[in-house]
Amino acid sequence: MLIALLAILGVNLIVVAVLLVFVLSRKRWVKRQAGSFRGVIRLSSGEHDGLRSKWGHGYGRWVGDVLVWAKAPFYFRNELVASDGLDHQRPARPDEVKRLGDHPILVRLRSGDATVEIAAHDDEAELLLGPYGKRMDAAVLVEPTPVGQD
Repeated sequence: MLIALLAILGVNLIVVAVLLVFVLSRKRWVKRQAGSFRGVIRLSSGEHDGLRSKWGHGYGRWVGDVLVWAKAPFYFRNELVASDGLDHQRPARPDEVKRLGDHPILVRLRSGDATVEIAAHDDEAELLLGPYGKRMDAAVLVEPTPVGQD
């Protein structure tokens, strides 16, 4: 249908084919980046350029404490979310996010005065937590007693 509409409008089909190949190869490249995970993102409070309050699909990966988010469907633009800290992690409610499996994980991050929520499949929870995954595991450790005290 779309190709027929473009043909009626006079768009050369080779241009459509080249654009389609470019988009599919870009998606493949984004998926194969180290630490990449598929998920959804939204702005829950505050303001952050490039993010909306509705869930948006895409791929994310952590570079230090900055989340690099490639927005679907074309994956041309990356949104950078400099994280100040992890507010909390919890399982998403069944009706909250769609197309991420049966038990998606939801993470809330602080970024300046904004709060950003990211959800991913539960198999990708470690990638989703990024630099904060190790800190949450470290909180479980028991603090050692000082030397000389029993």
